[in-house]
Amino acid sequence: MTNLNDLHQIREFVQIADSGSISRAAKVLGMSQPTLSRHLAALEAQMGAPLIRRDTHSMSLTSAGIIVLADARELLTLADRMGSRLRSERRSLRGHLRMISVVDVGQWIVSRVLSRFQKLHPDVTTELHLINRATKFIKEGFDCGIMVGAATDRRVTIRKVAQLHRRLVAAPSLLKDHALPARPDDLKLLPWLGILQPHFYSRDRFELERQKQTVKLKLAPVMLLDTVTALREAAIEGAGFTILPEWMAARDIAAGRLVQLLPDWHMAPIDLQIAHAAHEHLPQRVKSLIEYLEQELPLEIHRLDLNER
Repeated sequence: MTNLNDLHQIREFVQIADSGSISRAAKVLGMSQPTLSRHLAALEAQMGAPLIRRDTHSMSLTSAGIIVLADARELLTLADRMGSRLRSERRSLRGHLRMISVVDVGQWIVSRVLSRFQKLHPDVTTELHLINRATKFIKEGFDCGIMVGAATDRRVTIRKVAQLHRRLVAAPSLLKDHALPARPDDLKLLPWLGILQPHFYSRDRFELERQKQTVKLKLAPVMLLDTVTALREAAIEGAGFTILPEWMAARDIAAGRLVQLLPDWHMAPIDLQIAHAAHEHLPQRVKSLIEYLEQELPLEIHRLDLNER
């Protein structure tokens, strides 16, 4: 058969064979005899052979019907077993999840959300890989991931889950030796700390906006670091000014470890994206995790933005 999107006709044929007549099978199935007869005829047309031999007083299977009946019983048993497993998985998620995230979001945010998901589903085991380099998502065997920037694997589906607001910051110790910038061009007089990975958009250039003004800056970094956490530490030590996400910078600004530069100017937020395999038949545990991440990640980021964690 070439079209088995649903198994109703197969079930009906098996019921006819078990009942010994179309009329008795129709009563068991709760449908009219003419409707069941039409379904049987459609199945026979699809199979390209009659399955039932009819005469005035009896009904019997043809040779094709005998073969199909045996295979149909196996097929229905397999379908029922699969359905039972899927229903069981929905009731109690089980299995293993492999997840990937950009390093700092994974370390500060995703790890917390993933921990709460695991508490809700104790029969699910998880592993979280923190990687800033571009990955071949499917080839490396990940179920889902949290990323920024353009996709590097065409076989994944990506959608925005949150936005990361950013601030320009520097340590008070740096500003003792340099004048506090009053306009964007003044930033060129300060040492710049950039992030090593280009897909984070802040290696050696960025844009500032104020009302209808946009200023593009290109800077030569004195240091390139691989993670945002490393940038934070270097900035606190006074090595230079940098860009930090709101959720990371807020606490240090409140504590006086860092100062926000040019607070009247803003940077466009970065989209935080969730990625998964680009096919519809995801395991239920993966679907449930994705739904949970979509709900909880923005809330966790908001709590950090408000310095509540």
